Amino acid sequence: MRETKPRGRPPRSLSDREEEKARIAAVAGHLFQGEGVSAISMRRLAKEAGLTPKTLYAYFADKRAILQQIWSGFFVELFDEIDAIAQSDRSPTTRLRSACLCYLTYWVSQPDRYRMVFMSDGVSQSDVSVFMEASPILARYAVFGDLLAAASEAAPSEARPLRLNALICALNGIAHNSVTISDYDWGAPDALLDVFLPALIPA
Repeated sequence: MRETKPRGRPPRSLSDREEEKARIAAVAGHLFQGEGVSAISMRRLAKEAGLTPKTLYAYFADKRAILQQIWSGFFVELFDEIDAIAQSDRSPTTRLRSACLCYLTYWVSQPDRYRMVFMSDGVSQSDVSVFMEASPILARYAVFGDLLAAASEAAPSEARPLRLNALICALNGIAHNSVTISDYDWGAPDALLDVFLPALIPA
């Protein structure tokens, strides 16, 4: 008896699905940067990606999910660079400064990426909070805490969470002002870094 082959397209492997999701996210990122998140419909995105809307929804439930895929790609790229710095054999203070400068340079040199993550239209604060809490990205900020602790062993351990928060606030503040008020001469990111960083590293 002849075996009958199953009809339809064979199911994609996990790696194939991830590659397709990455491709869709790349198309979406280009559209979001050029026209804004709220201006792009799922139907428009499907057309630009060469998919039917039904196929697009099989990969992403909505635009928020696509945006989160894009955000994840940015943060993974950034923190992979920072982790490489943290694992280098340079002095603790040098590693801390280099990691901070890497963080600033990433966002300031790519303002469109910064705006897409921190300033996307049509995205609420709760959307960002849900993403950060559900993804491994938030935990990756801990690398700065480790670097701070190594660079300032004399600091009391109970002060470390507050010092880490102060560092992240300062880094994001510099990035935000540099991107959103770029006509003002704030000074080079590394020069600003050298003003506040010593205050977080007690002798």
